[in-house]
Amino acid sequence: MAITVQMQFTSAVTEIYQDAFVGSSIENGTTVIQFDLRKHDFHQELGTKATLCWRKESYHVDVHELSTFHNPMTYRFIVAQGSYLNDQHQRVYFTPEIKGVSTSQHMSHSVIRLACYLAVVCGVSLRHIALLFSVLFLIPLSKSSMKRWIDDIGVHLPTPEEMLQQLLALAPATECHIDGYYPLGTDHCVMVVKDEHDRILITHEAASENGEDARQFLQRCKDLGLNVTAAFSDYSQSFTEAITAVWPHVRFQADHFHTVKNIWGHLKKSLFSYRRQIKAHGEAKSDEQVMEQAKTLWQLRWSLLKKPANVSSEEKQAIAALDSEDAGFVHRFRSIIRQLVNIFDHAHREAQATLRLQQLRKDIRAMEDQHLEKIPQFFDDHWDQALRYLRKKGMGKHRRGSNSESGMRLLRRLEKNHDGIRSAATRQHYIQIYQAIKYLSLDIAKFIEQGPHIAELPRV
Repeated sequence: MAITVQMQFTSAVTEIYQDAFVGSSIENGTTVIQFDLRKHDFHQELGTKATLCWRKESYHVDVHELSTFHNPMTYRFIVAQGSYLNDQHQRVYFTPEIKGVSTSQHMSHSVIRLACYLAVVCGVSLRHIALLFSVLFLIPLSKSSMKRWIDDIGVHLPTPEEMLQQLLALAPATECHIDGYYPLGTDHCVMVVKDEHDRILITHEAASENGEDARQFLQRCKDLGLNVTAAFSDYSQSFTEAITAVWPHVRFQADHFHTVKNIWGHLKKSLFSYRRQIKAHGEAKSDEQVMEQAKTLWQLRWSLLKKPANVSSEEKQAIAALDSEDAGFVHRFRSIIRQLVNIFDHAHREAQATLRLQQLRKDIRAMEDQHLEKIPQFFDDHWDQALRYLRKKGMGKHRRGSNSESGMRLLRRLEKNHDGIRSAATRQHYIQIYQAIKYLSLDIAKFIEQGPHIAELPRV
């Protein structure tokens, strides 16, 4: 027994064309909402009070709309060419413009807005967005269509330089987090500048991240109003020299993420090397117990590399059981990690960190591990940059400063699987839309509807 349930439905499009609504029906499983634009009051839009005349020949335009109903939803607009007599008694012809939809894409602005928001702000790949729209809303979308939407919106946004000035006018920046990454499918470097407010201020693609390219990029940022007192970056000599060249009196602090990443890499190599030795010894002696120990080491490898505070109770029990069977490496290895945590998390003065580093040297020397021996060497080479926050007044709050790397993660997420970002222009449009929505709280619908007709970027 078929049951028909009626319910009210409203959207931006139905609100605009209430007077043109003529009915609804279901065709081939699709809910069709029909509008006859010849019934709509166009006098105000056309700026005339004259009688409107319509040609007998008409046509219709079908447009997809977002719908969580069982059936997909389509707007059907009946359109015909119209005309009227102006004040000079001349006949003026016009074709009604349909608001709230894209007639070239046959999509409502709601569809375009949601797709762009998912792609840019949420970082969903275009392939997955197409799947979501197909499954949830029963709307067929292609990756190329979404890319065109993003490019159409981005090309009408302010330039990166204008966006930077808008962001600085909204909240001045005194800190500069700079980093670079190489997008998939290209040898070029994208330099990214973030500030203490966790905003991506500007990006720049260059042939490489050599010192001169970085210096010119930062000098351009300075000319646009970015004056910083504290700068952060990785250990790239190109970036550090460029920063001091543009802002000679700036206080430089190495980005904490890159410091920890370097040390963690040596710890990982040491653990994996030990595990290979244990496995090789077990295979050579045909010792099942040793082979099982090597297997457990591999299963617990990421737990063994964690800070003590991040290890769960279950992981602690597993590590303790492994330690009781091990020859002492696991105990000493975990002790090294605890000492590193004390240097970074619990040292409040440089003298404290220095004393703990001395003890760390002794323990690493006793282990006779070539990978772990590189950790004190790293501290010797980069101590001033890595722990400047312990010496410079006012730098303490930047001990965990990793804003530059978080900008890299955002860009890598946006181009996940190389899906959608295949050109420098599209990548730049992603960033511009992201800035407009996240930092300036602008409604993307205005850019969809007005496009190049927007005179200037609205102030928040």
